Amino acid sequence: MSINRPIWPMIWPWNDGLGARMHWRDALNLRRFSVCYLLVIALLYTLLGFGSHGCSTSSEMIICDFALWPYNLFEAPHLFVVSLFTSIWFHNSTDHILLVVVVVVLFLQSAEVRIGTKKAMIAMFTVQALVALIMTLYLYMGDYLNPTDDWYAHGIHNRNYMGGSVGLFGVVGVLFSQIKRPIVGALFYSGFEFWNAHIYHGASMYVVLGHATAFTLGFILGQYWLRQEIKQIETDELN
Repeated sequence: MSINRPIWPMIWPWNDGLGARMHWRDALNLRRFSVCYLLVIALLYTLLGFGSHGCSTSSEMIICDFALWPYNLFEAPHLFVVSLFTSIWFHNSTDHILLVVVVVVLFLQSAEVRIGTKKAMIAMFTVQALVALIMTLYLYMGDYLNPTDDWYAHGIHNRNYMGGSVGLFGVVGVLFSQIKRPIVGALFYSGFEFWNAHIYHGASMYVVLGHATAFTLGFILGQYWLRQEIKQIETDELN
């Protein structure tokens, strides 16, 4: 994406990076991670339904075992690490899974075409893990400094986190960092998150902070990759 930086990063699911229509097999192969992710979350939803914070039914209990619980960072670190990779496949509501599907269709598949499947997966899983760690430490620090504020304790002990939206917004950050006017992409994302939190009320503040942190990390990662590509091109031209 460094040679011809697009004005806007999204690509139709049936097109290549230049906007040309592809054969459906080639289009799917170019987006194999996006397709696999959608198929897996659809299968798990069909088998188990939605998860919850209460874990009251047998299906919800199974999902809770794979969801991310912040307190496990210190009480069961091995479970915390495992949940970094398992929690992204489960969802807790219709709005939740629809948001993820929309972001996959608009952005993740575009990222696979723009930056390649390997980098798209690195961005998604790395940002997901980093944000989980950062947010967990933030909640613990807040609880330590403000023990009378139940908001921090509730975020640590009374709710779990699932779904791939955090990692996906990391991918969005990568994409928007590499367009011709990245500040416009950042403002667009900020507007969406404001709407999500304060107008539509589709996400709690825990999740909004996670999304914003993920987008920022993805933005930084995307800028790093872009500069590396530019340096490589300049080196090749000199040689």
